[in-house]
Amino acid sequence: MLKPEDKIRILVADKVDLAGLSLLNENHFSADIKFGIPNSKILNSGIAYDVLVIRSTRKINNKFLKKCSFKIIATCTKGIDHIDLEAAKKSKIKIINSEQGNSVSAAEHTFALILSIFKNILLSDKLVRKNKFSFYDYRRAELKGKKIGIIGLGKVGSRVAMYAKAFQMKIMANDIDKKIVRKYRKFSFVDLDYLLENADIITVHIPLNSDNKNFISREKLKLINENAVIINTSRGGVIDENYLLKMLKNRKIFYAGLDVFRNEPAVNAEFFNLDNVLLTNHIAGKTKDSSKYISKDIFMQVKKHFSLKTKKC
Repeated sequence: MLKPEDKIRILVADKVDLAGLSLLNENHFSADIKFGIPNSKILNSGIAYDVLVIRSTRKINNKFLKKCSFKIIATCTKGIDHIDLEAAKKSKIKIINSEQGNSVSAAEHTFALILSIFKNILLSDKLVRKNKFSFYDYRRAELKGKKIGIIGLGKVGSRVAMYAKAFQMKIMANDIDKKIVRKYRKFSFVDLDYLLENADIITVHIPLNSDNKNFISREKLKLINENAVIINTSRGGVIDENYLLKMLKNRKIFYAGLDVFRNEPAVNAEFFNLDNVLLTNHIAGKTKDSSKYISKDIFMQVKKHFSLKTKKC
């Protein structure tokens, strides 16, 4: 049996589901739960932790990475844009994330936005509350036969495609990963410009990195049909938000469903005055179910990492 000082020490710094801790052997791992502890206190704790567990709300920059002694930083998210990856690499700190833990929740939320927009759920609710039950003079439409353009056919995007198929929609996809194109060759992969020009619904499922910042640029937004709907449940920075706002104001895009924004939580207040945008507060991948899946995925990866290290010694 390992001595207490030989245990792999884990600091859980953000409020995450702890279901995954049950997967770890107490003789080999020790976890301290300190939700909300600031980065400065982590660095000054005097404890040599091996693993730091965080969420996307915590920013991990070069300054922190230079001073910390973690072997692993595990983020209970799919996205890793809140971590300075180059600095982590230089410091030889492994970054662990959950590629598919929230894919079901994110895909379902994407479709919830699409359905809410096409069925005009919010307006209908308001009409009933105002005793205007017999007022039907507002736009509603079916999804069957509509062309959906999915940008990024990874874990979330491919699931959105499955749901779209169930709704008998016409699916167009765009992805630069040749492995994904081969894997999902049953779907129609098209040029990005063609997708933007022809889709009734455009939904974005790509990570935010240096290559994808403003991926849907001003020039790309101009290609979108004025009757189209655009959905973003990935990261706010992948779309030129200011120009999207301008197009929504000028009715150059019919509707937008946004779960993510360039500056969170300080969302651009100009969105609040528009009646052709549906806003949610970055909850697409956040459900009780997904939190448990992510927790188990993250802690299992931690366990496997140190098991492999042990075998090599």
